[in-house]
Amino acid sequence: MLLHQGERALADDRLLTPEDDSAYLYYTRALELAPQSPDAREGLERIVERYIVLTRLAIERGQWARARSMLGRATVVDRTHIGIRTMREQVAMLSRAQRLTLELTSAEVRERTAEAAAKLAAFGEHARRDNARVSIRVGSDGDARWIYEQLNRSPGERRIRGAVTIGWPPMVTVLLLAPPED
Repeated sequence: MLLHQGERALADDRLLTPEDDSAYLYYTRALELAPQSPDAREGLERIVERYIVLTRLAIERGQWARARSMLGRATVVDRTHIGIRTMREQVAMLSRAQRLTLELTSAEVRERTAEAAAKLAAFGEHARRDNARVSIRVGSDGDARWIYEQLNRSPGERRIRGAVTIGWPPMVTVLLLAPPED
C-alpha cells in the first residue's frame, strides 16, 4: 500500500510536499517497516533522479535559484547521491558563464544573406574559444548547417561544436565558461 501511494505521488510530482502526502513520506515509511525493501530504496532514488531532471530544466531556462533549490531538495532525500554533486558543479559553472548572443532575423537566415554570413563568421571567433559552449536555435536542420558553415569561416583551428534546437527567432548563443573556483 505505501509503495503504491509512493508511486502515485511520484507520478504526480509530489516529491517532498505536501509533507503528509509525498512520495518521500511513503517510501521512507515503507523503509521503516521493511528496512531492506529494494522497491522503497528505488523509489527514493527515483525522487532524486526527478529532482535532477527538474534541475536540468531550470538550467536550460537560466533559473539558477530554482536549480539550486531542486538540488537542495534532492539532498534532503539522499545527500550522498553522486548525481547531486555533479549537477551542483554544473550549476555553479554555468551560472557564472558569460553569455554572448547573436540574434538573426528569419529572413536573414532563410535568404542566406551576406550580412548574416559576415555576422556569423565574426561571432565564430567566440565560438572557437576553448571554454565555449555553443547553442543554435533555428527553424530547420538546413538552417543549422548553414549557420555552422558560417561560424566555421572564422579564423582559428578549434572545431566548433554545439547543440541545435528548432525554434524562433534564429539565435546563436555562446557560453564562455568560467574556470572552476578553488
